[in-house]
Amino acid sequence: MVWIIGLLALALQSNSRQPVIVALGDSMTAGYGVASESSYPAQLEKQLRTRGLDYHVINLGVTGSTTTQALSRMNRALSAQPDIVIIQLGGNDISQGIPRDVSRQNLRTMIERFRPGGTRVFLAGGRFSFIDDLAKELKVPVIPFLEGVQGHPELFISDGTHPTGEGYSIVVRNILGVIEPFLDKKDKAGF
Repeated sequence: MVWIIGLLALALQSNSRQPVIVALGDSMTAGYGVASESSYPAQLEKQLRTRGLDYHVINLGVTGSTTTQALSRMNRALSAQPDIVIIQLGGNDISQGIPRDVSRQNLRTMIERFRPGGTRVFLAGGRFSFIDDLAKELKVPVIPFLEGVQGHPELFISDGTHPTGEGYSIVVRNILGVIEPFLDKKDKAGF
């Protein structure tokens, strides 16, 4: 009987799925200018593991990405079956002259494609009012992405746009401050 219970417990453990966070964005998600382990997705996964949470964070950041280009990565993002998605986009749309209504519609499409599977979507905000307005309209939580980093030149690489590893550690604190209530605490590492 003990042997059967042990087999059942082993079978249940092997069928449990590791929760996934997808970080979908541009160079700030990709970690432009810093080592890959200093990017915010890598630091976020490390912080979650430090807290005993066994989340896998997938970095789908691409330097130079617009919202239109990010839409082309949706199948990859959806195939990861994420529990949480953090969308950080908009800066390249503005610099490339993409109309805000196009950017808004692209973001709306992404959010609407993630939601049916139960994925919790978060927008990195605080930089562009049209993103914050869309988040409010769709009731998507906003992460104050660069709060505590903006206005501190020492927290940016030499281009003055992209955070340093230390700057990304502050970004991770900002992210955790918003997503923590939505993390599945029962998905503790080793359980």
